[in-house]
Amino acid sequence: MKHKKNLRKLLNLGFLDYTNLTPKIGELDMPYIRCKKTPYIDFLATYSQPSTYFHSKGTCVTFFEYDVCFDGLYGLWNAIYYGVKELQEYYINRFKGVKYFIAPDYSKCGDAPEVENYHRQFRSRIVAIWLTINLDAIVIPLISCANEIEFKYMIDGMYDCTIVAFNIKGAMGDPIQLKILIKSIKYTVDHLPHLQVIIVNSASPNKTKVYEIFKYAIDAGIDVQIPDNMLQTRNRILGGHANDCNS
Repeated sequence: MKHKKNLRKLLNLGFLDYTNLTPKIGELDMPYIRCKKTPYIDFLATYSQPSTYFHSKGTCVTFFEYDVCFDGLYGLWNAIYYGVKELQEYYINRFKGVKYFIAPDYSKCGDAPEVENYHRQFRSRIVAIWLTINLDAIVIPLISCANEIEFKYMIDGMYDCTIVAFNIKGAMGDPIQLKILIKSIKYTVDHLPHLQVIIVNSASPNKTKVYEIFKYAIDAGIDVQIPDNMLQTRNRILGGHANDCNS
């Protein structure tokens, strides 16, 4: 047993401590992730702004920023992958008391090798499990894709979820990405039979426009919620004149 533990450390396989806690689903063995609770979320705090983590009782911490902000050399994924206990303790203390998260948004790119997008999905799942186990938090699964090819695995392991999240910041200003987003919403609704709630991260002050994007989900009886966040509040104060490319 000791030899096995040492070998795991030598091979940088410490993340198996988390994948072994859950089944592997689909062709890519994506870790199963379950979220059957539907908490009331009224504010989305950003990872880089810890002062907002406790904005309200319904605050949910998100990772909707450039990856370098939360996934650098000393990011949480590396702390898990390389088994750096001191760094993991740092994140446990950083997030102490946080009840709700949305799974990390490791950006996927349409012009990147598809294997990299697969791996970013995998990393998001591992970190979500880590947050659940180490912080006793509710982690809302994130639906994300860079192209329609990824539909076939983007919800693997989410079959039992009653709540998921979408990040539409940026897509509203890109016709190609908006088209993929709308298709991914339909795919999600059609393939997650227990889905009840969708949490949407948007910087646009025009919630009517956002609801139009999620019309298929709303028509299917899904409760689409658009909690406030700092950028959305700023754009609202600006009177709705912010460019949707930043939404």
